[in-house]
Amino acid sequence: MARPHIAELLDLGAAPPADVARSLADLRRINRWLGGRSVLLRMLEAERLERFSLLDVGAGSGDLGAAVLARFPDARVVLCDLKPRHLETTLPRVAAAAERLPFRDASFDFVAASLFLHHFHNADAARLLGLFGRLARRAVLINDLERHWFPMLFIRLAAPVFARSYITRHDAVASIRQAFLPRELRELARAAGFADVTVRRHLPWFRLSLVARSHA
Repeated sequence: MARPHIAELLDLGAAPPADVARSLADLRRINRWLGGRSVLLRMLEAERLERFSLLDVGAGSGDLGAAVLARFPDARVVLCDLKPRHLETTLPRVAAAAERLPFRDASFDFVAASLFLHHFHNADAARLLGLFGRLARRAVLINDLERHWFPMLFIRLAAPVFARSYITRHDAVASIRQAFLPRELRELARAAGFADVTVRRHLPWFRLSLVARSHA
């Protein structure tokens, strides 16, 4: 069955600021406890570098960038999000669309995106991966969801803890429904022109990681 495309409320930008803040707080909680931080840090630790530059696309409130700096204090991290009001952080940041990132090719060692790529149709996601590959000197790092019945059941049961905002309750279900299977994520990276592609499943969170290198 093809991935559906479902509009997510946080992306639409129509919610009042207080509701957006509650949803961003949910996302920080989800990243802390359900694989967001740990999967990204694990990918970076495997690179065996202490000093590097990283662009975090779709960064939200910047909690993952802060986690990277806490683990790698010599790194340079830049956050990017379409919505300026999401970027309430002291870290370097820029408000821009992922399709029109204001950086030159090979500006960063790594380009990362977490819980972001599933928002796009397959063709658009492949184009974004290609753009990220032009900006990344070493690798593109994707941390996203796996489409599976278990996380769908889990988020419904755990909503009082992880989805306190009505925005998150809607968006979490939408995100899982339009998430990837491992082979789909691998095929997108191949379609984007990457020669060296590694996709891993991370249980029990049902996260997928993609490390893509050698962009054509």
